[in-house]
Amino acid sequence: MSTMAVKGDPAGYRLAYETGMSAVESQATVLREVRERAGSVLSVAIVAAGFAAGLALTVDPPSRLGPVGLLGAGIAAIGLGGVVLAAVMIWRPSEGRFLHDSGQIVGSFVERDPPWKLPEIHRQLALWLGIQTRLNASMLRAKLRTFTWELASLLLEAVGVMVAVGDMVHG
Repeated sequence: MSTMAVKGDPAGYRLAYETGMSAVESQATVLREVRERAGSVLSVAIVAAGFAAGLALTVDPPSRLGPVGLLGAGIAAIGLGGVVLAAVMIWRPSEGRFLHDSGQIVGSFVERDPPWKLPEIHRQLALWLGIQTRLNASMLRAKLRTFTWELASLLLEAVGVMVAVGDMVHG
């Protein structure tokens, strides 16, 4: 006899467990994708900065940036800094949990004396997954907000590059 009585339908506990697993797997996918996109945005920002710097250094005769061009270069530098900072914040390890510890499942439920029945295990894991889903959601919201700031920083950089290049061309 186990230490916990199952009060609900065993199929319901299994459904809750499977739904929780699906939610956590979806969250892991979102985290992976936002990290990949942060890298893509960073690559675009670096290419844009390199393009502007290369253009400034290869113009014959070397062009001088006027006050407007210097302002544009400063804006571009701030934007690039924002993109880099946001990418690092997105890539840093997160507090989210997306997997079960199989050793803990075996030790806590299967090899317990008496061992838990499968519906009891499903119930307990479903409850744990519900907690993890809420905690992961909070972390993901923060990462997605940071990604929005990364995109805004890329736009800022692009405006700065256009202003600086325009000043070089019309300078």
